[in-house]
Amino acid sequence: MITTSGLIEQRGNSYNGYITAPTLIASVLTHLLVDGSLNKYEAARKLGDWSLHSTISSLANTYGVTIKRVPEKVPHASQPIARYSITESHRRHARAVLVKLEQRKNSRRMSGNRKPRKRSSTLES
Repeated sequence: MITTSGLIEQRGNSYNGYITAPTLIASVLTHLLVDGSLNKYEAARKLGDWSLHSTISSLANTYGVTIKRVPEKVPHASQPIARYSITESHRRHARAVLVKLEQRKNSRRMSGNRKPRKRSSTLES
């Protein structure tokens, strides 16, 4: 919600109807495993991920998922963009990462153990 001071307050795992990390990471990974590939325009439209390159970077660097990048030309872009996918040889590891992400999300939901958020004094009034 946007407060009177103009600051944005996030509640749960959503912001303006879009999902946020780590749920967003799991959603992107699920899409790559189920639908096969994704580019930044599809990610924004289908998943609400406006910085797919950052999500892909997290999957690769934090979770060790190997992501294939293929440049593709789209009509409304002046430069080629990346189409991301997971190759067959890396799908098993990607599925294991997805299971861990889902287990972590479910355990937090069940136990109510979420990281405490710092509250800005402007939001408390």
